[in-house]
Amino acid sequence: MIEAVDLNQLWENGYSIAELWGFTEPVSRGGPTTNNDHLILWGILSIVEDQVSHGAGHQYLRDRLWARDWIAIGYLDQRLAILPPIKDAKFGRKPSAVGDGATNYIDVRIVHAGLFLAIAGSSSAFLAKNQTLL
Repeated sequence: MIEAVDLNQLWENGYSIAELWGFTEPVSRGGPTTNNDHLILWGILSIVEDQVSHGAGHQYLRDRLWARDWIAIGYLDQRLAILPPIKDAKFGRKPSAVGDGATNYIDVRIVHAGLFLAIAGSSSAFLAKNQTLL
């Protein structure tokens, strides 16, 4: 199983829901742009919302999480966990919540699947046990 420190490292490299919407000071995570496995941009959801249509930002986030292009890591019952795919996920910028209405994770951070694999990929036991995550 993946070590807690690895989940913490993933979480620390992730973007909050508010950061994805651009409602914070600009931030950049995931290393230098020439070798960047973390292909998520601060404010990307606002850009999608402005350029496509009202509601498109939420749909884009739902689609990326459902397809596992992006991986969500957050707290459930005070424990850090990888969120399962949630078909019709609901989001809150405060406290960066993601859930289905019955089960809600808080302080969620989003990472790109490439970064997830770069950090968690070294744990073959984790990948073997969690093949359905990816």
